[in-house]
Amino acid sequence: MGANQLIARFKRVRVADVVDALDRFGYHGSTLVSRDIRPLYPKAKLAGFAVTVRTRRAQAEIPSMSPEEYDRFAEEWYRLRANYDLFLSRAGPGAVIVVEAAHSPDVGFWGSTVALVAKAKGVEGVVVDGGVRDAGEIEKIDFPTFFRSHGRTEVVGRLEFGSEDVDVPVVVGGVTVRPGDVVVGDYDGVVVVPREIAEKVLERAERQLEADRASQRPYLEKLGLAPW
Repeated sequence: MGANQLIARFKRVRVADVVDALDRFGYHGSTLVSRDIRPLYPKAKLAGFAVTVRTRRAQAEIPSMSPEEYDRFAEEWYRLRANYDLFLSRAGPGAVIVVEAAHSPDVGFWGSTVALVAKAKGVEGVVVDGGVRDAGEIEKIDFPTFFRSHGRTEVVGRLEFGSEDVDVPVVVGGVTVRPGDVVVGDYDGVVVVPREIAEKVLERAERQLEADRASQRPYLEKLGLAPW
């Protein structure tokens, strides 16, 4: 099965179907991301291969400077100590960006500008174990975002990462996510599917969904409700 087809089919099943399928392969909740990682808005839904980012809390003290000097300091920080191009250059259609940043819940690692850039590249969504800001604007552009906290500060002086922190195993919501693992999210939360069993899990998840729909159909008809 091609990668594009795999992700397109994962986007049609529910997190619940994927979790039930994983149970049947012995992954009894071990890849279920903490309920603390939740969708930014109810209709957010994603599925894709993980492009991972591991971040660190910055330790250096920020020297006193004028606002103009701080502008230059911030430009250098984003160029040398938190360059988003390091992971955005690897992300596109079929990719979900997964960020380990639980150590800095007040830092808005993800905001509306980077969400626009990612959406323009065709990225499927983002899962941030950390802070997200510009929440209302992200919802308006409908970029699927799952997060731990509403972060309000910028990254400068607070958080950093380098090339060695991209496409490495990360821990998000208590689950280790490896580059290329399949990440699925909807209103119920987020689950990770190890890449090596993704096709088998998908096929079983589709069976779970079909069985559920068959059992629900008579009730929907009796109640005069349209099929899902």
